Amino acid sequence: MPPLPPFDPGTLCPPPGRYPLLWDEVESCLVQAPEFMHSGSRSALWTELQAHRAQVECLFGHVSRIWLAGSFVSSKLDPSDVDLAYLIDANAFGAITEANDLADLANLTDREWCVKHGMRIDAYCLSLPATEAFQDLGVAGAMAPGDAAVFQRLGTYDEVWQRTRGTRKQRRGYVEVTL
Repeated sequence: MPPLPPFDPGTLCPPPGRYPLLWDEVESCLVQAPEFMHSGSRSALWTELQAHRAQVECLFGHVSRIWLAGSFVSSKLDPSDVDLAYLIDANAFGAITEANDLADLANLTDREWCVKHGMRIDAYCLSLPATEAFQDLGVAGAMAPGDAAVFQRLGTYDEVWQRTRGTRKQRRGYVEVTL
């Protein structure tokens, strides 16, 4: 996959857009890159993210993709946390119904719980659409039930990850990790 483009000097983030990276490339670009050699937080955040991802995968069996954003996906030497959204296969997402699993999922997506347990992670879990035949989306009845809300939620988070804390006119890029 192509490397992450240079950070925009105005936002300190990648230019607007979604940039595909593999898991190892994220570590290379955002943790081990020469410009982060003197970071006091990136290596620890990476370790915390790996632990968090492992716990989420224990619940769902597999994570399809991860959207990474915020200061971790910036030129900031010492980001304070990792902002991310896990994108989960619709069937796996819908299979979480037991009270204990739902409580675990609520904990893993609760920033305060994560910090209390040694993970500076601000995570969301989003279902991917169940609809597989995307060429038929314009055909009445081709979309799986509930997918309209799923597409809306994904669009909302795509928009959130591309916003900066400053003005709405400033946009930033984020990383999509395919697993």
